[in-house]
Amino acid sequence: MSLLRRPRPRPRSLPVAELLSVLVVAAVAAEHLYMSGARHPQWSGWVAMAGVLVVAVALWVRPRHPAVAVAITCALVGGTVVAFDGWSLLSYIAFAVFMSFLVGRWAERVLPVAVVVGVSVVTLTVVDAVVNGGGVQVAMAGNMVIFMALPWLSGRYLRQVVSSHSTQVEQAQLAERARIAQEMHDSLGHELSLIALRAGALEVAPGLAENHQQAAGAIRAAAAEATARLGEIVGVLRPVSQDAPLVPASDGIDGLVERARASGMDARLLGSLEPGDRVRDAAAHRIVQEALTNAARHAPGSTVTVSVDTAATGVRLSVTNGRATLPPRAGATTGLGLAGLEEAARAAGGSLRHGATAGGGFEVVADLPVPADQRREVSL
Repeated sequence: MSLLRRPRPRPRSLPVAELLSVLVVAAVAAEHLYMSGARHPQWSGWVAMAGVLVVAVALWVRPRHPAVAVAITCALVGGTVVAFDGWSLLSYIAFAVFMSFLVGRWAERVLPVAVVVGVSVVTLTVVDAVVNGGGVQVAMAGNMVIFMALPWLSGRYLRQVVSSHSTQVEQAQLAERARIAQEMHDSLGHELSLIALRAGALEVAPGLAENHQQAAGAIRAAAAEATARLGEIVGVLRPVSQDAPLVPASDGIDGLVERARASGMDARLLGSLEPGDRVRDAAAHRIVQEALTNAARHAPGSTVTVSVDTAATGVRLSVTNGRATLPPRAGATTGLGLAGLEEAARAAGGSLRHGATAGGGFEVVADLPVPADQRREVSL
């Protein structure tokens, strides 16, 4: 599955909207039949057929041409009001409300619809004044506001709410993908660093045939290149403002040091970290893992010491390496490693500092507090 951003699909009308469209057409036809039965000839005959057809056409063109659908709606409802001296069918009014809401909910552009409504109000008001001699112009404008503008605004509001929620969901999905990518980088980067460390030791091992040394050097270079490419991918995917991912440690600090030692690193552990707060333990795991990875990358052959000092109020982690005795691994770095460690320490309520030591090595020190509800247990 791709971790890159996927385009947001264009919203589609729900089946309920299509069902309501059919009901609106049926309501118009039914009201025309009722009015015909009540002996209102102006609403029967060709007027009935034309009204049903116009309503159906407007609903049909609305998804692709919302401004055209609004123009048809204004002409139908406003035209009947002008033609019949201020009267219209209730089904026509319901149709105008329904159409306005749908256009507000689904139309991408606002300006064409607003222009059509404005032109329609002015045109119908002028025509009504000419045909009926005035007196209902204010009612015409008021009805347009009530039966078209308010439903349209309701649709726009619902659109904004749904869009905002969709954006939040999308951001959460992107953040989760970036978090997974960062976890992959931390885990695979650590493994590749250990592979490169072993290959580097073989490359300078005495008594090894030259072709074997060259093969070991090629493995070391390939591991370094793979780590660099992996870092570049994570650098593209991860937003600058995103916090460092904190996940439960799959193995403890003891396991990290043992695996590094088994890979040929001169690593030693002083002290131990008992399982406690989940966030603190995850932060400690990430800090030690990244520090060991950096030592294998930038100071191969050096002695690496991981110290864990536990007190009543917190834990101090320090990872110190000496000067490199083997050629450092080549390749660009993303700069996210140490920045991610600072974020991890901050997320656990602590702090982190790092820098060169007097002997030409490097040191990473993290102070991680113990939650207040666990301090008594730690102090015993």
